[in-house]
Amino acid sequence: MSLDHHTLEIPANLQDLLITKSEAIYRNVRSSYMKVGTPELIFMATSTADVANVVQYVAKLKKTDEHLAFSIRSGGHGMSGSSTNQGGVVLDLSKMRTVELIDREKKLVRVQAGADWGTVAKALAPEDLIISSGNFGDVGVGGLAASGGIGYFTRSHGLTIDHIKAVVLVTADGTVHTVDATHEPDLFWAIRGAGSQLGVITEFVFEATHLQSDTKDAAVIYQRLTYTTDDVAQFVTDWGKWATAAPREMTSFLMIQKAGVGSFNISASNVWSTTDTVKATPVLEKAAAIAPLIEHNATITPYPTIIPHPQSEHGGQQRIQIWNGLIDKADQQLGEAIAEAFKNPLTLVMELRSIGGAMNDVAVEETAWAARYQEAFVSVWMMPGEETEQTKAFAPIEKLSTGVYGAYSSNTSLAMADKAWPGQTGERLRQLIARYDPQRLFNQGIHL
Repeated sequence: MSLDHHTLEIPANLQDLLITKSEAIYRNVRSSYMKVGTPELIFMATSTADVANVVQYVAKLKKTDEHLAFSIRSGGHGMSGSSTNQGGVVLDLSKMRTVELIDREKKLVRVQAGADWGTVAKALAPEDLIISSGNFGDVGVGGLAASGGIGYFTRSHGLTIDHIKAVVLVTADGTVHTVDATHEPDLFWAIRGAGSQLGVITEFVFEATHLQSDTKDAAVIYQRLTYTTDDVAQFVTDWGKWATAAPREMTSFLMIQKAGVGSFNISASNVWSTTDTVKATPVLEKAAAIAPLIEHNATITPYPTIIPHPQSEHGGQQRIQIWNGLIDKADQQLGEAIAEAFKNPLTLVMELRSIGGAMNDVAVEETAWAARYQEAFVSVWMMPGEETEQTKAFAPIEKLSTGVYGAYSSNTSLAMADKAWPGQTGERLRQLIARYDPQRLFNQGIHL
């Protein structure tokens, strides 16, 4: 069964929110970054009440069509492509973009889920504040903040979810919950890592971090390097030794790609989370000595300047597929696995990040993010292809992977979900889903 809005009775309280295929604006809001969508109905919410009304309406539709696709979109950048669909309903939060410092002393920031991280970074920088998040400004707050949040401050300040103090959540029955550590603690546990499987988060309260930068504009030390090597396995081994030994102030992000037969170029973005050049300089120098350099510069710069924020319109322009794994050790074994993955013709780029540090200070049982002991994050960027062929390309990384970052995966299979939420984490999450969403309204993207 597919929806036909001409035969649907749209409630009066939703009519002003609705965009259909017949409207000119439809082409601008139908797709995500990863996928061209053709949803039948798009609702542009402006408030939590709007969200609750849309959820209740879709729940009624779902009773007559259990296969109805229902997508939630904040920024629309998610790697799974699940923020749009074919023939279903999209709930778009992009008009809900408020970023407000509500308590300067406690560094509490209220952020609506439709804002993007570039906007958040620019709003907080004048206060010398940051919220640990991803590394691209167009990414929406809602998707990333509920799913994990690996970025330039992972080792120094942890995941994005580790800074959530409260949320406003709309569950599948349309009930609005204000959730924190003391109010509905089970939901508070789940929303930190489970994505949208329990409902739609409309706003967050984060505890920001005061960087105490010399320039008072959320400045960090930013080192950019481009290496060249003909032995990528040895490079990763040497980088892993450096990254693991580096102080927590340092988080490193690599993009590795072929530069010819047997040759690789590696772009590194290293962020030192203070402006203490005395302490940082020896670490930066060691980074520059890992392999021969094509380019190298280091500067003190405000954090917003290092997260691109083009605010591009999404039209399904990114066709690559990304599979990822969380890896216990950044060592020679990982280097050899990355070299092996590059032998597959589907593999285009490999992404490697240092994690651990503050991320691993949080107990496994404290949030629905179970990966609290790994030191490296790897993603394989692949050409589109059959799943069996992509499985082969990812196999060397899969052998070492002990976890998955669900929100950063084009592979939304149950096997990946079980790895994203393993063991007791998965079991507890399933129990909560059965309680709050027995109809499985929120079942797009990677989910249990």
